[in-house]
Amino acid sequence: MPSKEKHYSFLKNTHYYFKEIIDQNPKIALCLVAATACGVLLPFWYAKLPRLVLKGLEEHWSLSLFIEQILFFAVLLAITGTIRSAADSYIGSMSIPFLDIFNLHILKKRLSVDYDILENKQFHDEAYAAYDSLYRHHSEMQNGFHIWKEFFIAAISAALYGGILLTQSIGISILTLLPAFLTSFLQKKVRAYDKKMRLSAEASNRKMDYISRQTSNFRAGKDIRLFQLPGWFLGILRKERKISEGYVKQWENAYLAANCLDSILNFLRDSCAYLFLVVQILQGNMAVSDFVWYMAVVANCQQACATLLAQGEQLGRLNLDYGRIRRFLDDWNDTAFSGKQDTQNTMQDDPTSQHALEIEFRNVAFTYPESSHAALQDLNFTIRPGEKIALVGLNGAGKTTLVKLLCGLYHPTSGEILVNGRNIKDYGREAYYRMISAVFQNGKLLPLSIAQNVASAPKKDIDPDRVKECLMLSGLWEKVDKLPQKEYTSLGRIICENAIDLSGGERQKLWMARAFYKKALLLILDEPTAALDPLSEREIYEKYQDMSMGKTSLFISHRLSSTSFCDRIFFLEKGRITEKGSHQSLLKKGGAYAHLFEIQSQYYQKGGDTAWEA
Repeated sequence: MPSKEKHYSFLKNTHYYFKEIIDQNPKIALCLVAATACGVLLPFWYAKLPRLVLKGLEEHWSLSLFIEQILFFAVLLAITGTIRSAADSYIGSMSIPFLDIFNLHILKKRLSVDYDILENKQFHDEAYAAYDSLYRHHSEMQNGFHIWKEFFIAAISAALYGGILLTQSIGISILTLLPAFLTSFLQKKVRAYDKKMRLSAEASNRKMDYISRQTSNFRAGKDIRLFQLPGWFLGILRKERKISEGYVKQWENAYLAANCLDSILNFLRDSCAYLFLVVQILQGNMAVSDFVWYMAVVANCQQACATLLAQGEQLGRLNLDYGRIRRFLDDWNDTAFSGKQDTQNTMQDDPTSQHALEIEFRNVAFTYPESSHAALQDLNFTIRPGEKIALVGLNGAGKTTLVKLLCGLYHPTSGEILVNGRNIKDYGREAYYRMISAVFQNGKLLPLSIAQNVASAPKKDIDPDRVKECLMLSGLWEKVDKLPQKEYTSLGRIICENAIDLSGGERQKLWMARAFYKKALLLILDEPTAALDPLSEREIYEKYQDMSMGKTSLFISHRLSSTSFCDRIFFLEKGRITEKGSHQSLLKKGGAYAHLFEIQSQYYQKGGDTAWEA
């Protein structure tokens, strides 16, 4: 869960950013140093060159000395410029790849948090904010290297030229540097306002992003067209864009006001500085060469201060982005599983060291966050090792919620779930997941080969014989065998060339094959044959009995006629198990299960006989 609000100071964020640079690519840090040094030296030497020429004229240098000094400066400027160009080029080429490293951190966080966190709105808000910091239009993070380089150049140059002016006059130094401090204070206030407005704009930006993604969603395409949704979608997009642009205008106007004040202060500073230098030359206190030199120093100092302020503003925005990324990466670290993934727990946690699992629910209840009604309550039952259990009930009875609790995806609001006498929270998370193989109602297929989808592994780690066996058990091999590349045919036409798409029933068969492939001790099937006809369903269940030998299994179905092969049946009503027993015993009992079975059985009758034996 998220930690308490952290304070991410500018210095801590800076340390985090540069530590990441050094850890990932030290060459970037070296190039930043080189580009900064050259960026400071080049203007300094260019300012020196006119003074050198005038001084030579004042002191009547010989032609050979002129040529020698000018050639020396020319070579120095050429070398420095070349180094700066090379460093800038490398830094520019690494800007986007470096952002991808942060994106990998974000993706890893999203993939590693407990499943129940994925339903937390705050989690998605922070994830979107972190991603938006990286890739939004004109993101400061995309220009992070350039911002830092220009800031360092400006800061060093301002100190260098300020020190030179200080040797001439304290007054001119104050006139040159004071506006910088005044503007810096104002920029700090503006950045605070910027942060507030950005938070307000994020909700609208997320909605626009969602609408944009749905316009290219293949599965949503049918509904959008048949129900004439384009106008509605575009209306929402325009509305949210207007709201977002309103917030953008507010913080940009704040920056505009600050920049206007900065311009006024710069005008006063420039006027006083040049007036002072003109008076000095008229009074004979300064040589013409020194006058040209100090004019260049004042100009460079002014430019450095202006750049320092501009880059300071950018760094302020950059700091907000650093904070948002760090907040997301630092938060959401808690897990309900307390077991360690180390060698000390290998014998306890390794499912291959155990036989079929025993499962016990003790006074288990579960309520969804922000819900006032319990989805499950007072569940007490034990599933014996190797037992096949059917979980049945009407829609909304809590069947899928119970399965997610057993899988460790959700955790009980009260009570405890024991596996082999041990609370599932005491297992290591990955070790516990290795015990379970499941087929859910809405599984996902990856744009990889059929074999990779079945094995959930890279091609080099796949057992081809087992893949074929599982495809045959699930009833999909007949189709796969006719494909040119058979089980190595790719799925996902949008991404892969020569790929195929599967129908709903074929997808369910593939999910079944994936569940069979994983050598887990607990097999869970949540409506695995909903898209299949009764005959195909019966064929799969006959094979399923062989595959589930030696495993504890839990099976969910709306079709009560498909549960007769199970050892026991749990009938769930309104979050409670109201009936338990075998198929025949529950029929004899004549309760809710028998009544529901009687209603459903008429759909499977043909000529007075059931389509297949109950």
